[in-house]
Amino acid sequence: MRHQLIALAIGLALPAAASANAFVNGPRGCGFLDGFDDYGPIFTVDEDHLVLSRQGLVGIEWNCDFDTPFDPYLEEGEIQIRMGYCMEPGPFVDPGVFTLMEMGDGTVQMDGSNWDQPLILQICVAP
Repeated sequence: MRHQLIALAIGLALPAAASANAFVNGPRGCGFLDGFDDYGPIFTVDEDHLVLSRQGLVGIEWNCDFDTPFDPYLEEGEIQIRMGYCMEPGPFVDPGVFTLMEMGDGTVQMDGSNWDQPLILQICVAP
């Protein structure tokens, strides 16, 4: 049950005809996704993968939320900056500034103001 906590649909508030790209960090990359529906990618949270949604970063024990959604259609070299916070189980909330940059090689680099190193996420293009 720990490996399959919640089925999530990402990309809320998108028109039915448009699906948002997904951004995945983990060993299976885009193969981790269960597909796309009218609202974006569908996945089941597990301990090996992090998925970036318009609202933030989703993991099994670690999540980050943005104050405003980011645009999942980044152009090469484009940078978006969001305020927000990350949370772990228990009373651990860490506010921060997050940058997201399209690297031009099929990845997005995400960095947080209190992180030691950036997170590289694979872009999974919506059909």
